[in-house]
Amino acid sequence: MRGLAAFVMRGRLQASGVAALASALPLLSWLGASVVALVVLRRGNKEGLLVFLWAFLPLVLVYQAGGDSSGLIALLGAFLMALVLRLSVSWALTLYAIVAAAVVGSLVFIQLSEPILTAFVEWYLAVMESLATEAGSPVVTPVTGQRQAMSYLAMGQGYMMVLALMLARWWQSALYNPGGFKQEVQQTRLTPKASLPLVLVMAGCLMTEGFGTWIGVVSLPFVVIGSGLVHWILGRRNTSSQWYVMYYAILVMFFQLASAALVVLVIADGFIDLRQRIKSRED
Repeated sequence: MRGLAAFVMRGRLQASGVAALASALPLLSWLGASVVALVVLRRGNKEGLLVFLWAFLPLVLVYQAGGDSSGLIALLGAFLMALVLRLSVSWALTLYAIVAAAVVGSLVFIQLSEPILTAFVEWYLAVMESLATEAGSPVVTPVTGQRQAMSYLAMGQGYMMVLALMLARWWQSALYNPGGFKQEVQQTRLTPKASLPLVLVMAGCLMTEGFGTWIGVVSLPFVVIGSGLVHWILGRRNTSSQWYVMYYAILVMFFQLASAALVVLVIADGFIDLRQRIKSRED
């Protein structure tokens, strides 16, 4: 992957070619978004915009052929978030922006790809009805089902933007600032003032019928920053790679519980600075 990044940074032609080719392949469209983000982070918005347009063209053809606008939204989101990170040099602010971009992206998807969303909602309602019948729980109404489906769509878009941007930042670090990405991500904290708006929004989602699943979108900054803190703790203890694999396996399989624990961990870190306390105990 580092070799690919080095090839991309040789010039505009190489970057545009890789971005366009990756965007044209369904399973590699995220790679095109990472290439665009890398160019933005290293060379600025003007050069990044030119590469963005080349990556954009294949996705327009995909949308015209099948009506799926998710790739377009993810690419645009990665481009804009790279601009935010470049200008702010703040992962906390960028993650806030990604939450907003994911919500807006889901609304845009409704307008551009309504048939796909309708099919997904119908499938989701059928699955939930089957599970409700087996468990004897209330059936999800169509309105609630659509809200929940939109939240999953927004969450998927948000994490796609995060992964694309993180890969780009890692590439940039590997080529020009070895170790910089690791330090950036693992040292990011949310102050109590910064985390309060997210906590209030999550509380509002819990108290509003049909919006509980939107917590998965709002908690994205906590999950990313909390994962960075977990990496720092594991690295401090020189643990084997199996612990990292186990952590992400638990995060994926028990996402709701794990993300709730990360919310608490990040809030606690904002108040008492867990890294400094761990360092003080070890010293």
